[in-house]
Amino acid sequence: MLTDFIKYINKVSPLSKEAEAELSTRLKSKTFKKGQLINKQGQICRKLYFINKGLVKHYYHHKNRTFIIRFFSENNVFTVLDSFIRQTPAEFITIALEDSELTYLDDQDVEALCRNHHSFETVIRKTFAMAAVINLKRIKEMFDADATELYKSFVKENKHLLQRISLGDIASYLGISQVSLSRIRAKN
Repeated sequence: MLTDFIKYINKVSPLSKEAEAELSTRLKSKTFKKGQLINKQGQICRKLYFINKGLVKHYYHHKNRTFIIRFFSENNVFTVLDSFIRQTPAEFITIALEDSELTYLDDQDVEALCRNHHSFETVIRKTFAMAAVINLKRIKEMFDADATELYKSFVKENKHLLQRISLGDIASYLGISQVSLSRIRAKN
């Protein structure tokens, strides 16, 4: 399982043999049960995760509403980006939607690997840049698209997850009610 993370990293940007060897010694793994919190609101996120198996979501509560920011499934890297980078309390919550097996690096290990290996620093820069681009795309989509377009886009990009995510979570991700989602699904 730890080797899957290394394979992922090498696809983002190839590591030097020395960086790969040091990375291997710093990787840890942890399992989370369905419904278990991975990162709480107000907690500083100190880990960069890779999903070997399972499904998680980032979300937050505001005025009695839940807003789902993103879902992450197998072979994806995630963290509470702003909390991890700035080492400030997280506003977002991360929870396992399924039993999940994660590989992770502590923030101090990320810093040490970046300091010791330019090739690893490149991986982190590219990974965080990709996350920023995905977040900007999501924000633009929320401004530009209506609920039907949002749903079609979600289905296109997440077809492999549709049977794994509840309708309530999909509706929350789209920013609509479950009733509205049912109507949209019935039309399509």
